[in-house]
Order: sequence, then C-alpha cells, then structure tokens
Amino acid sequence: MSYFHRNNLLNLNIFNFIIIFLFSFLINLYYAKFGTFPIDTFLHYDSGYRILNKEYPVKDYWIVSSFIVDFIQSLFFKIFGINWYAYIFHSSFFNAIISLFTYYFFLHLKISKINSLIFTLCFSTLAYTISGTPFVDLHATFFSLIATYLIIKNLGYLNNKYLLFIIVLLFFFAFLSKQVPTAYIVILEGFIIIIFLVKKNNLETLKFIVINFILCLVFFIVILTYLEIDYKNFYLQYIDFPVSIGALRFEIIDISFESLFNKYKYLFLPIVLISFFKYKKLKKKKINLFSIEMFSFLIILAFSLGLLIHQTMTKNQIFIYFLVPILFALIDVEINNSKLKYKKYLSILSIVCLVLITLKYHLRFNEDRKFHELAEINLNAAIAAESIDNSLKGLLWINPLFKGDPNKEILLIKEATKELNDSNKEIMLITHYSFLDSITNKKLHSPNKSFTFDGISMPITKNKYYFKYKNFLANKINQNNIKEVYFFKHEKILNETFTAYFKQECYKLRENKLFYIYAIKCLK
Repeated sequence: MSYFHRNNLLNLNIFNFIIIFLFSFLINLYYAKFGTFPIDTFLHYDSGYRILNKEYPVKDYWIVSSFIVDFIQSLFFKIFGINWYAYIFHSSFFNAIISLFTYYFFLHLKISKINSLIFTLCFSTLAYTISGTPFVDLHATFFSLIATYLIIKNLGYLNNKYLLFIIVLLFFFAFLSKQVPTAYIVILEGFIIIIFLVKKNNLETLKFIVINFILCLVFFIVILTYLEIDYKNFYLQYIDFPVSIGALRFEIIDISFESLFNKYKYLFLPIVLISFFKYKKLKKKKINLFSIEMFSFLIILAFSLGLLIHQTMTKNQIFIYFLVPILFALIDVEINNSKLKYKKYLSILSIVCLVLITLKYHLRFNEDRKFHELAEINLNAAIAAESIDNSLKGLLWINPLFKGDPNKEILLIKEATKELNDSNKEIMLITHYSFLDSITNKKLHSPNKSFTFDGISMPITKNKYYFKYKNFLANKINQNNIKEVYFFKHEKILNETFTAYFKQECYKLRENKLFYIYAIKCLK
C-alpha cells in the first residue's frame, strides 16, 4: 500500500471519527432539553451536587443503584459548574464515546468505512438520545458493551493480563451504574467465555479473571473506606435490598412471547437471520461450533438476551433499540462473506431497512419523546425552565403532573424555593423535585436519592428491610438535628408513605399553601 493511499485512509478515519463524535454529542444535547418527569429526569442532578458538597450516597442518603454515575456527574459539575448543560454534557459525552467505540468495532468486523459510518450514526440516534439525560440503565449497558467489544476483538488473546483487567473493570463500572442488566450480561457472557476457555484448555485466564475481580473489589473497598462509607451499608442498599425487589418482579412477570415479538420484532428478526447464516456455515462445515467466529456471535447474542431479559423485568422505558444497528451490521458481515448472488444489492437493502427503522424510532422517541411519562404530553406546551432558576437554562419544562399548566408548576416551585430559603431551622424535604438542593441556599437533607410510590427506592412497611431503613432515617434526623419534615401538598402519596415511620404522637402537623410540615418530637 502506497504512503499516499495509507494517508488518505487515515484522514478518512479521522474525518469519520470527528463526524461521529460531533453528531452523537449534538443530537443528544438537542433532544435532552425536552420535558421532565418525576424521578428519572433529575435522578443524578441532586446527587452529583450533593457529592460536591461532601454528602455521599449510602452514607448520607439511601440509594438502590447508580453509585458511580453520581460521582461522574459530580465531576461534570466540577468542570462546567452546577447547571443543566453540565448535566446533559454528561449524557452527550457518553453517547459520543460509545458511538466511537461502536464505529471502531464495526471496522474490526471489516465492514467498509462508509457502511460503518452509517451503522454508527443510526446507533447514536437510538442510544443515549432516547433518554437525553444521564440514565442508569444506559450507563450500565454501555460500560458492558465496551467490555463486550473488547472480548470479541481479543477472543484469541484473553490471556493478556492488562486487557483482562480493563474488561473486568468495565463490568465493575457497569455494575456500579446499575446491577441489572449488568448481572444478566455477565452471567450469560461469562458462561460462554468459560466454555471457550475450557475448550481451548486455557484455565490460566480464568484464574486471572478471578484475581482481577478481587483486585477491583479490594480497590473499591479502599475507596469506600476513604469516603467513610460503611461497606456493610453499601451491601445492604446496593445489593441486599435491590435483590429483594428483583425477586418480587420475577414473581409478577407475565409477558407472552407474542407481545415481546411485537415490541421487539426488529431485534428478533435480525437475530434469526444471522443465526440462519451461522447454521448454514456449520452445516457446510465452513466453520466449527467452537470457532472464534461462533463464540463472537454467541457473546453478542448473550449481550442482547441480557438486555431483553432486563427489559421484560423493568418498568423503565425502552432503551435497547440501539441493538438494531449492531445486529444489522452483523447481517452486513454475513451477506458480504456469503456467496449469495447480488450480495451488493442485498447489503444496500439491509442498510435502507435499518435507516427506515432508525427513522421510525427516532420520530417516536426523540422527536415526539414517547418516553415513559412523557408519552402523553404535548411538548409544544413546554416553557423555559430558567424561569425557575438560571442554572436550568437550556431545559424546556413540562411535567406529566402539570401537563396542562407548566406555568402553575413553575410558580409553585419558585414559591417553595423562597419558603425553604426563609426557614431558619434544619429541615428535611421529601420530594420528587430532586434538584432543589442546588437552587436553595441550604442543605435539604433528603434521606433518599429518589422516591417512588411502589417501594423500589426504599423499603416500605411490608418489606423485610423496613426497620433497617427506619433506623437509617432516624439516624439522619438525629445527626442533622432535623426539626421539621416538609412534603409538597400535591405529592400526597409521598406524605402518606413517610408518615408510616412516625407515631402520630411523635409529630405535630401544620400546613400552608404549599406544604405539609411535620414538627418532629420523637421517632417511632
């Protein structure tokens, strides 16, 4: 290859990398501004802010997921200041980075640069952009995806100690983002890798994997110790309690294959098609069952199934359609490696199908924001959130709870902020508005990172961990000398949930236009 040709290829790659980074970053930045909904939109905003102010998850407030995501957000706040743009820079940057890794992975599959570019742009359109804001499921998925890419790219070289450490560390980061889907992915991929290593008589690599896991665990315990976070409390909040919630979801799951297929047909169909290609190769003995090619396919399949299992289990919104471009890229590989007639045209046809599918989901989830609670909202009614506080400039505010009158909600929040600032007591605020710490002049001592109505974010009376949480709440009230607990009157269910922790004779209730206010005299 001539120097001139090599140089042109290098310049083309650099150009594509720049295009991918800018497109992935900017598309997420643009769509992240539309709409808010309880819990998820600001899930890491308040927590990232509190970390900067030396309040740490597990130690100072109860969490059930996203430990590392909050620390990452605090870093973005540290660099860019406490504002909405620093918040969505976080998710936009992740969208760009995972898209670059995906492009590199497509090149590794020997897909042409132009096709790789198209597949990647479709990927970035359906990745973080569907959420817009930092989202735990996506962080966990993308740390896992990068690890999966590295496994596939280096299947023949898994004895590399440094590579193994990076892969294990990425899965560790994924788990510290959210326990599932990480656990499903690790179990399924781990099973396949074990079979591969045993077949290759490479038990030494298994030993290194275990050693690297122990090293990551020890390092993490050291970090917890440095932050004065009790590792037993971490285990309780991050593993023990969430496992009990997950077990409950397994009991109530009732999903038919038909409904799954209808919802995810554009995932199932390419999987079936790729499986057909692999079967034909196996039948004609062009590959064997224990080849690197087959194991690579099985690992991608395991990753996809891990996400599908998670999706059937969770109440969270659709976040797995980014798999479609990856699977179509694998179809492109199979087509171009086949002896099919007109394979050039079949490749073009598959790309056209992918672009149309991407456009379909883009219009639904990005343009129309049919995403969780935002699905039934007219986005045209949204108003600028900077009227609440200048730090929220860049967000168009509309909340499902006030979908008909966002101005009314913004006025309520502004009045509430003033009242909270005017209080001369140590108070605790229980609310879904998990950004008020950052726009008030005082700590609001929320005992939770987030609040839900169904006992997922904290143990409720029927949960076996109820008394442990009650003790956690009592300690927080005592340590911070809390005199009053505030509840927004329109968040009545939160009020009803939390009064279960106090005897009636232990508080005195007063109310005003905005709040129910409990003066705490004793604890249950």
